Amino acid sequence: MKRILFLMLIITISLTSCIWSSDEKYLSKIEKAYDEYKGYKCRANIKIFSGEEETTYLIEETYTSSKEYKLEILEPKESKGIIILNTNDKIFIEHPSIEQSISLVAIKSLNKQLVIGDFFEDIYKASLIGTEEIDNTEYLVFEFELEEQNKYRDTAKIWIKKKGFTPYKLNIYDDSDKLIVEIIYESFKFLK
Repeated sequence: MKRILFLMLIITISLTSCIWSSDEKYLSKIEKAYDEYKGYKCRANIKIFSGEEETTYLIEETYTSSKEYKLEILEPKESKGIIILNTNDKIFIEHPSIEQSISLVAIKSLNKQLVIGDFFEDIYKASLIGTEEIDNTEYLVFEFELEEQNKYRDTAKIWIKKKGFTPYKLNIYDDSDKLIVEIIYESFKFLK
């Protein structure tokens, strides 16, 4: 009897150790799909919630690595044309209304969580918390803790399309789990 129980215990342990969790399975598939590309280009609708106020931006984002990306503000019209260009160790901000470009040394704590490419770069920091269907499309929902956390930026959730692994939405929450930033991605295309 003891031998049978011991044998069943060994079989159970060996079977469970060989099975990947659904988190690892999906994260591995997403990473493999992302590794096939050189970056991406998309439009992002960003809503920032501050107290009772809501600020909305439409930006065009082009990403080739965590050290090289370009953000161009398309809306609101008073900010239209502002370009933020990150290249290796410098950040350039071009402002068309003053016809100047400002160069800054790259800041480690710059809020890169707004750039979806950094999620793909650090995908194993995320945990799959479920799936959600939105407009007849199924999404994987991941949650992860942000780097450089503070009371305004603590955790984030990202919705990734189950087919093709393109992002749909990124939400950033404060330390009391209140929504602070919502980003909805449009026209997302991986670059080959």
